Amino acid sequence: MKLTSLIVLLTCWFPLAWANNEPAVARVNGEEISGFRFERFFAEYLEDQGRAVASIRSPKAYKELRHAALQMLIDKELLWQESQKHGRQIDEQALRQQIEQTRMAIGGADKFVRRLQDAGFDEASFTEYTRRELAAQQMFAELIRANTLQPRHLLIRVPAQADAATVAAARLRLMQMRASIISGAALASQPVRSPFGWHVIYLQNHLEAADVPDLQGLDSVRAQLARQQQTQARRQVLAQLRVQNRIERIDDD
Repeated sequence: MKLTSLIVLLTCWFPLAWANNEPAVARVNGEEISGFRFERFFAEYLEDQGRAVASIRSPKAYKELRHAALQMLIDKELLWQESQKHGRQIDEQALRQQIEQTRMAIGGADKFVRRLQDAGFDEASFTEYTRRELAAQQMFAELIRANTLQPRHLLIRVPAQADAATVAAARLRLMQMRASIISGAALASQPVRSPFGWHVIYLQNHLEAADVPDLQGLDSVRAQLARQQQTQARRQVLAQLRVQNRIERIDDD
């Protein structure tokens, strides 16, 4: 987690006792996101966007911004809950170091305590919040890795001295496996013969094709493709979580 993000996030979450005093704007698998939590998050969201409420003249644009902010907050909750399903734990030493860095960046112990109080935290609740954020971000990174291109290799072994019928049968079996792979929306090469048998190389979690601009050098092309893959993977991860979980939007106007 970036230090600047953690400082900003001091105003994005509040103790449950406070949240229960406000109507919910959404529920994620039954867990409420309070109006109080959302309004403070929305203020920070606008600041990150370089926008001020007074400068937004269009009701449609204002509503779209609120909708996007609420979706981001819902996604944070989804990732936290997913991390708990997978039993992800945050290293206590890393957690303490993160909080200490935040304390020093804000200006020392006294200023840190005042900032926490202004945001509705005490040190215990802020520690728990930081734990949640770190767990959610680690879960997000793990899910993104699982949704990027993953080369795999299939081999049907054939003895070097096998007769033509055995070779043909092995190739037919591999072609059937290749057809099954392709039907699952993966990419697969044509069968290739080697001294060891028949091979197919395929890619799991194939991402949508994207145009690559005319860049100078292979390294630039690779970097551009990597960025595109990461962006698509992030979108896929969040889309899957939204479909797989129960989300209720109560009021995002």
